[in-house]
Amino acid sequence: MARPQKCRCICSFPNTTCFEPMGGQAEESVTLGYDEYETIRLLDYEKFSQEQCAQRMNVSRPTVTRMYEIARQKIADALVNGKRILISGGDVFLCPKMKPECRNAAHCCHRVKDRLGD
Repeated sequence: MARPQKCRCICSFPNTTCFEPMGGQAEESVTLGYDEYETIRLLDYEKFSQEQCAQRMNVSRPTVTRMYEIARQKIADALVNGKRILISGGDVFLCPKMKPECRNAAHCCHRVKDRLGD
């Protein structure tokens, strides 16, 4: 019997949740979960190691590897086949408070709330 999926911690929801090819309507789409988006953001944009990403998301390193491979495959499918990319869903939660390691993170959900005055 498979183990239930562990809820994954993400720092913030993306500002943009849909990317569509120019020059016509995409007939098909791929859906990237919030956890897959966060994995791409942390590994490729923030340049974290997989171990750092795993600690930040409260999952194991092999889970990060799996999510990363799935996310890259979905993005490649969308780019090669002209599909829309939607970002939504997944078993995720926003981090409950700013962590010490997030002190200088530009995309921390708590920093964004502070800028908006919430």
